Amino acid sequence: MRIRIISLLAVVTLGSILAAAGTIYDNGPQDIYEHYGAQAFYGRFWLSDTFVVSSGTPTITGISIWTWGWPTDHALTAEVTITSEPNGGTVYFDQVVQFNEANCYADGFGFSHCQKTANWTNGPALTSGTYWVTLKNGTVPSGNEFFWDENAGTGCQSPGCPSQAEWNQGTAPSEAFTMMGTSGGNDSKTTPTNPKTSSIFLFGGGFAGLAGMLRRMIG
Repeated sequence: MRIRIISLLAVVTLGSILAAAGTIYDNGPQDIYEHYGAQAFYGRFWLSDTFVVSSGTPTITGISIWTWGWPTDHALTAEVTITSEPNGGTVYFDQVVQFNEANCYADGFGFSHCQKTANWTNGPALTSGTYWVTLKNGTVPSGNEFFWDENAGTGCQSPGCPSQAEWNQGTAPSEAFTMMGTSGGNDSKTTPTNPKTSSIFLFGGGFAGLAGMLRRMIG
């Protein structure tokens, strides 16, 4: 199924949910203008992004992402892995986690954009270097589609950014996400201001993205 819909995006605020842990790596804020779209991490779809540990030996304790989905869908769970290669290689962390949500807002057609954060207590202590974080096997109770917002690293401030991204069908623009931990990394982040624009959603084939006209296609 493919759906394209114009939406009006609301002002959102980043950072409040990140207070419990320090920022190890920040790939930049949500793409409020939706230049890049979003990618799925449910079913057969997986999505991997690089992140850099720039100093120290931080223990990774959580991840915060921005998602697109349906306003009735909550209680997102997903498998999070930290590895040396996209969705593979040496495995440093592999756990199914529950995401909490905050800063949700609806676009003009009632779809929901949310900041979703998962924390854990048994994360890996990582030395300086580049790693891959992967989201896969995501589920919501309804079984509906949902997507990880792409920003291509626009506005990122951390050493080593922007992230590179791979998914099960090839390369992709990287996503809006923050890796959190006990120490190390770059705490700076950018908060978008006065975002007012129109955007268009495209759902289908594991992708939600910018389209050129207002229409719905089901097939």
